[in-house]
Amino acid sequence: MELNFDKYIRSDALILVPVLYIISMLLRQTPFIPVWTHAWIQLFFAVIACLLYYGLEIQSVVQGILVTGVAVITSNLFNNTINGLNDSKIKRESNREIKDEKE
Repeated sequence: MELNFDKYIRSDALILVPVLYIISMLLRQTPFIPVWTHAWIQLFFAVIACLLYYGLEIQSVVQGILVTGVAVITSNLFNNTINGLNDSKIKRESNREIKDEKE
């Protein structure tokens, strides 16, 4: 199965993906905003930005939703990969310590 983003997302709307990623990084640094609201805030921002750029069309809303989906999935992939690498490193180090204690 081949998934081409250019069939679904306009090329000029893709600039919102890094913008939304930066917004998600800023939201993570804000302690009084609950984590579950981060994607909703990004979605709101993307839809408003697309409505302002493309005009009052249903395609503007669709583009905002699609761009937000790409940004959230990309952010989750980065975070899970980094956390997974860190967790496996910690696990290896603890296994070494346990092994050293047994010897």
